[in-house]
Amino acid sequence: MPREAEKQELIRQAAVRAFSRKGFYKTRAAEVAEEAGISVGTIYNYFRNKDEILLSIFKTEFEKRLSFFRELMKTDIPIQEKIRRILEEHLSQLKKHRSMAQLMMQERFNPGMGLRTKLMTLYGEMLTRVEELIEEGIEKNWVRPCHPKVVAQALLGVVESISVYAIMHPHTETEETLKIAPSELADLIWNGLKAT
Repeated sequence: MPREAEKQELIRQAAVRAFSRKGFYKTRAAEVAEEAGISVGTIYNYFRNKDEILLSIFKTEFEKRLSFFRELMKTDIPIQEKIRRILEEHLSQLKKHRSMAQLMMQERFNPGMGLRTKLMTLYGEMLTRVEELIEEGIEKNWVRPCHPKVVAQALLGVVESISVYAIMHPHTETEETLKIAPSELADLIWNGLKAT
């Protein structure tokens, strides 16, 4: 990884920790710098402002998820298995990167107007990928006829509700739930979608 990319990643990770503790608007750039072990001026060598840091965090995270989706969509495995793998990946990342999950949840619904449109574009891309998954299932007669956009919104809502539960409760309470959630949710979703 080039030095510039390494420094940006260092700042992003420090910002994730700082923003998830105090919230984006209450966190000063100086606190992000202190968390990263760098000067405030160094932050501004790589990002114009805090909004740009937050947007970079979201873009990086969404690109990882979209990359996973793209690779999964290239496979010929049945849609039920694709759904399970998507859920496993999402919940695995949530367990590994709890601060990131917390930040994404809290800031998704509270962005300033400058960020709202950009963040909604990122979420729109994720929604489109899920729609494509549903459309593929319909084309292959695995999934009953349905409205892909509505179903995709509902599926993302199910995943978000489990994510909120995991973030709001202590790890000791959620560990078992997160372990069984991919299979349980995949079955729930599949039983509602499968062609008869």
